[in-house]
Amino acid sequence: MSNPVWPSDVVLERDGIRLEPLALSHESGLREAAADGELYKIRVTSVPEPGAERAYIEAAFKGRAAGDRQAFAVIETATGRVLGSTSYHDIVAVAKRVEIGYTWYRKSVQSSHVNTTCKLLLMQHAFETLGCAVVGWRTSHLNFASQRAIEKLGAKRDGAIRHHAPHRDGTIRDTVIYSMLASEWPAAKEKLEKRLASGGYRSADASPKVQLRVITADDLIPILRLNPGAVGERCVATNGVSLAQASYSANAVPRAIYADEQPVGFIMLYDPTLDPALAAKDEAKTDAIDVWRLMVDFKEQGHGYGSAAMYEAWRYAINRPGIKRVRLSYVPTEGNPSPAYKALGYTETGEKDGTEIIMEISIDAVRERLKVLV
Repeated sequence: MSNPVWPSDVVLERDGIRLEPLALSHESGLREAAADGELYKIRVTSVPEPGAERAYIEAAFKGRAAGDRQAFAVIETATGRVLGSTSYHDIVAVAKRVEIGYTWYRKSVQSSHVNTTCKLLLMQHAFETLGCAVVGWRTSHLNFASQRAIEKLGAKRDGAIRHHAPHRDGTIRDTVIYSMLASEWPAAKEKLEKRLASGGYRSADASPKVQLRVITADDLIPILRLNPGAVGERCVATNGVSLAQASYSANAVPRAIYADEQPVGFIMLYDPTLDPALAAKDEAKTDAIDVWRLMVDFKEQGHGYGSAAMYEAWRYAINRPGIKRVRLSYVPTEGNPSPAYKALGYTETGEKDGTEIIMEISIDAVRERLKVLV
């Protein structure tokens, strides 16, 4: 295998998705795709910031000229829209190795068939046309969604390089390394083909059942890996911190948010009826359930899972003795969730918890809103 195997005009296509060499003509399309969900604000991705699309493309050109990167634009064949970008990179011809990375998609097509289709195209081309012995992936130790996506492909985790490379905000990441050998490809290919054939992905129109579940040893790690995204990181504690706090509060009610069988978020309530003495010590409102924590993984946002989880929290609250309201708070930073809370019927009380602004909704209002959902 030698670098000329990657000609500039290689095009890969199937299932309504086309991968074509990244070119300057894709500049405006990349800008539009990156703006869909403001992906450039997520520090663990390589999405170009507004105005940096040309530099992003030119950097890909330099990689191709050096023989160690082939970048693609991801195109929706029916419309010609640019959906994102992905690349072969760190090409080591003597070892018959390529890596797949620099991957991102506009938010509106995330959790759809697009990523599976792109990975299948790239992996099949690498193993079956280029004759690769191994395909690799690497991602930030903080990019839990990317780690899950890579693991679902059938790749094996090789380990992590500690304190390895900077995030876009200057913080240093550990780099988690994955790989798949040519001997492992047939089984992985079969699973990916079945997933696409059966619609084994969550489309934008799907309406999965959302449940709150008790967290067990089996789903602890997936819950810890959930990532609220750049804005969420500034507004909510990590799930690990929340679970640690729950371990020493008898009034904490931590739950995993599931969409069908997929963990998508985390919620933790404070229920003063469980241990009234502790509630008094905590100076908590004895007639209110507090939504102590609520987060949805950034890859799963935009599907209504946060609202659905709130409805389940309300159903819990209306069955607790003496509860007259549900309360929560938010950090008043850019991109905070207050508009979503107001849409659910919460109003500001005029109180603050430190810098956080407190909102609440009455149990009577909760009951009326739940009736509409039935």
